[in-house]
Formats: sequence, structure tokens, C-alpha cells
Amino acid sequence: MIKNALSVVPARPVLYIVPLIVVLVLSFYYWDMYSRCTSNKEFRGSLNELLHAQGGAGLFRLTDITGFMWDRVRIVTNFKPENKTGECPFGWNWAAGDRDSLITSGLLTVLIFVNKGTMVEVLELNGDEVAFHDADSSLTPQAAVFNIATSSDNNARIALTLSK
Repeated sequence: MIKNALSVVPARPVLYIVPLIVVLVLSFYYWDMYSRCTSNKEFRGSLNELLHAQGGAGLFRLTDITGFMWDRVRIVTNFKPENKTGECPFGWNWAAGDRDSLITSGLLTVLIFVNKGTMVEVLELNGDEVAFHDADSSLTPQAAVFNIATSSDNNARIALTLSK
């Protein structure tokens, strides 16, 4: 019985163990990246859907679309990172080259969410689809309320102006 069990064990187990370890390491590495990238893409889609469903009018509360805890948000329009940052692979967030194109054209908008002094989420938006106005300071959830307006040039651009 032991002889039969040992006969099934490969003569060179390293040929099976090394690829298994490589697959596991890459899975752990890409799982976090996949989660981050796809959540950003889903947020963008949900935001656009919600804003267009409201018919380009009314009020929008940022807390209505965020599924995580935060006590401050900083909205940075025309975001240009100082260092080259990596894009999400495989089109998980933006299509290849789209993010760099947005940075070059000054249309990348970044929402930086903080909870108790710790950054909890960074979300990127296409400023050509959704434009934030008058949101230059750090906002609390209660203050992050925006008036919705649709642009007049029929390009489906939504303008969000901080409600006062």
C-alpha cells in the first residue's frame, strides 16, 4: 500500500511545486490590484448612471454613492501626478492609455476620501463626463452636496456645483 502511494509521487516534485507557488504569489498580488481597479470602474459607472437618471437636475449627495466610511473628501480637478503611476492592467479600470490621455489633457479628477486621518479610498473620474465646480476645499459628508446640471453642448457632460 505504501509502495503504491509512493509510486504516484512525481520523481521531480519541484516541477509541480514551483509553478504552483508562482501562481499563488501572482494571484495574491493581482487580487488586491483587481479589487481596487474594478471598484474604481464600478464607482464611475454608478455615478454616471445615477446622475443621468436624475435628468441633469436636482441635488446629489456624495454619501449616496460611496459604500465606505469617510469623514473628509478632497476633490482635485486637473490632477497631474508628480511621478508616473502605473495603470491598472487588462482594462480593469481604464482602457489602455486612457488615463495617460486624461492626465495630458487635464481632465483627470481625483476624489481622495479620508476617515479619521487615514486615506481610505482614491477614486478617479473623467472630467469630460463629470465636472466638479467650487469644490476646492476638504469637504465633510454633510457638506459634499452638489447641484446637478447638464452641459448645454449635448455632450452628456454633467456639471456638479457645490451647494451652499
